[in-house]
Amino acid sequence: MKLNNSSSRPLYEQLLLNIKDGINNNVYRLGEKIPNEAELCEIYNVSRITVRRAIQELVDEGLLERKQGKGTFVSRKKVSRELVTVEGFSDFSKQLGKNSSKRILACEEIKATEKIANDLQIAIDSPVLKLSRLMLLDDQPFTIDITHYSLERFPKLTERIFDYESTYDVLKNIYHIDMKKTSQTKVLTAVPATEVEAEYLECEIGDTLFNIDKTVYDDQKIPIHLSTFKTPTTHIAFTIST
Repeated sequence: MKLNNSSSRPLYEQLLLNIKDGINNNVYRLGEKIPNEAELCEIYNVSRITVRRAIQELVDEGLLERKQGKGTFVSRKKVSRELVTVEGFSDFSKQLGKNSSKRILACEEIKATEKIANDLQIAIDSPVLKLSRLMLLDDQPFTIDITHYSLERFPKLTERIFDYESTYDVLKNIYHIDMKKTSQTKVLTAVPATEVEAEYLECEIGDTLFNIDKTVYDDQKIPIHLSTFKTPTTHIAFTIST
């Protein structure tokens, strides 16, 4: 859409509104890069000063965000999640009305370290499944999930983990774990994104991530699994019910 030089509305404001319309109409999707300054100047036939002012106001409003060395992107809206929930990622995404998907980063059998053994209440060097996944909402990277399961308690889990869309469905349907009767402990900290994490989560190295270490227990207080979630703080707001 061309800007109107004869309008009483300043050009930067017209450009700002055009970009907003593009966001609202999914011309620019959440998390997507918008044209750079030079491209916007050419598209709308305006000066770089006009473009910079429009972009800065949208950044100030929280609609856009600048990523050093990468460009300007449409900001993702934060989602809310109850911190103490026991639901799986698939159920969480359905509550949001979003499509979830997962990408397996690693699925391997390892020996339990002292910490893993203590947390899972198993012997050191016992066989453990380490499952690392990138979790996505509407095809946008949301969190990295690293989970450990005892293979003595869940034999052949490595082969069966792909039998269902949700790992909680695997636990329920194959190992008869009633996930509605579980409890958990969580430790929430903030950590800087490593180079690898930044690449997977499409954020900057050093950006702040929520780090959640979680242990889930069955109704006999026996650990089911350990999980570590890492999510950019720009993606989610945690709530706590009292």
